[in-house]
Amino acid sequence: MVKTLILVRHGQAEPSSAAVPDIERSLTDAGRAALAGSQGFPRTFALLSSEERREAALWSSEALRAQQTAQEVAAVLGERTITSYSYLFDQDEQRFIEHVRQTDADCLIVVGHIPFVDRVTEYLTGSHLSFRPGAAAALRLDHSLDPCQSEIIWFVQGPAA
Repeated sequence: MVKTLILVRHGQAEPSSAAVPDIERSLTDAGRAALAGSQGFPRTFALLSSEERREAALWSSEALRAQQTAQEVAAVLGERTITSYSYLFDQDEQRFIEHVRQTDADCLIVVGHIPFVDRVTEYLTGSHLSFRPGAAAALRLDHSLDPCQSEIIWFVQGPAA
């Protein structure tokens, strides 16, 4: 069962446009540089233990901007498989919670969207956090995954892009 869950909002993305489907919107160059920079993911993921950095599973929404953000996470932690799930793009919190219940990884990093990351954090901890692009919150999960039973370990607001 997952003991530590890190929820990450994707980095700064290109604006919405009728010409580009939402799922295909990419990170801006500035957004990607902010995640990779010294005030971005290297600083954020230094908060994990060496075991968590080494062993963490990495999940992502299928959206291009989330995939690109997950690639930046993997670049900091060391290359690993990024597993994509459509329900993260669809923001299906109940399906996500059920999948977490069935997951063996001790540490799980999930790259998603707002309001999904806000709502999952509030459901699990009872606390509302406002995730800017590139923000991350680490939660110590209660084994039941019942509402308001988990706790926030740390929260890092996203880097300025």
